[in-house]
Order: sequence, then C-alpha cells, then structure tokens
Amino acid sequence: MAVSKVAVRKTVEFLLYIVTFMVYMGIAYLFGYDMYSFESNWALFVYCLVLNFFTGVTVSCALSLWSKRNKRRS
Repeated sequence: MAVSKVAVRKTVEFLLYIVTFMVYMGIAYLFGYDMYSFESNWALFVYCLVLNFFTGVTVSCALSLWSKRNKRRS
C-alpha cells in the first residue's frame, strides 16, 4: 500500500505540533502556569494563544530546517 509524501508530512507535522505543545505546557507548569490555575476564561484563552504561537513558530522552524537538510543531501 503506497502512502503519499504529503500525507506523511502532514502526519509528522501534526504529531510534532502536539508533542511541542505538550512540552511548552510542561515548561509553563514549571513556572507555575497550568490550565487549572486561571480564574477567568480570558486568561485561559490568552494562555492557549501564547502557547499556540510559540508552538507554531517552533514547528515551522523545525520543518524548515529539516527541509533544508533534505535538499542539501540530494
């Protein structure tokens, strides 16, 4: 059964995003921020937006570096 490169790339991107998001949540937890410590929904929303921003930038940079590495090899 053949699997397309696009499907593999999107799956890897999704898994990398989830793992990176969880790592950033762990780092935030070490500094005293977790999802259950906020009293308002707005604070929780901003917390998730900030984590989403950092995760998106990290995943984008990681995939860009990986793509450059693969192009250099071939």
